[in-house]
Amino acid sequence: MSDRDADLKARLMAQAEAAIDQVLACRPAAESAELADIEQVALVAGQQVAQAVTGALVTESAAAVPAWPVCPACGQRMKAKGKRRRRVVTESGEVELRRAYYYCGSCHQGLFPPG
Repeated sequence: MSDRDADLKARLMAQAEAAIDQVLACRPAAESAELADIEQVALVAGQQVAQAVTGALVTESAAAVPAWPVCPACGQRMKAKGKRRRRVVTESGEVELRRAYYYCGSCHQGLFPPG
């Protein structure tokens, strides 16, 4: 396993452990728990883990974009305009990501590379 993968795994494991700790703190009493209550606690924990995984993989994908993309409209090299924060809604919930924004001085197109 690469160092990068080990780091990602450690961060995701910490977030999964936090979700599990929350399950343990918020679970209904065993003697009075109803299935709907148990399912709700489990769904919330699963959602937290899914959002953590989605956010980490989206951030990793955004970081892998070439430093100087070319404009898809005119083919000119684009200028980096810094990183911007965005909140996006995914199938696993809302995640915040920080990704590069580029601008083409020739045709005035803006671009957030995939990720």
